[in-house]
Amino acid sequence: MHAQGFKRGKGFTLIELMVVLAIAALLLAIALPSLQPQVAASNAKSTAAKLADALRFARQYALNTSSLVTFTPNGCGYTVATTAGTQLLSASSGGASGVSCQALSQTVSFLGDGSVALCTQGASGLSCSPASANTSASVSGGGSTWQVQLSPGGVVSTNAS
Repeated sequence: MHAQGFKRGKGFTLIELMVVLAIAALLLAIALPSLQPQVAASNAKSTAAKLADALRFARQYALNTSSLVTFTPNGCGYTVATTAGTQLLSASSGGASGVSCQALSQTVSFLGDGSVALCTQGASGLSCSPASANTSASVSGGGSTWQVQLSPGGVVSTNAS
């Protein structure tokens, strides 16, 4: 019998809530390791998209200003700058978790008409020659690989391989 004036409330007891939370935590602990490859694959796709966007930005800036803009790769990172040294965009070289990058092998420059020139930094300064073939970078993670390709005309594309 209950004391006068007290009614048994409807709802869950603290013990019932703790049991539900323990079961949810156990299920999460079991499922989490199997999600890691999907997370790494998603990170690889995102990193490839960011790389492609940075290349498109560099090309568009070169077209808008009719000037030479350089894209310097650094692992999964990059720096976009004008030849006057003004840094326009940059990303750190550390890729997202579970992602590895085979970046472009050398600095890529976009000419004022949007076309691509391959440049190397030498003792006498920046030496550029027109690109005659596609240049590419690959981003891998979670069992998937994404290619970022740059045509001599400056067109950027991404695709899974």
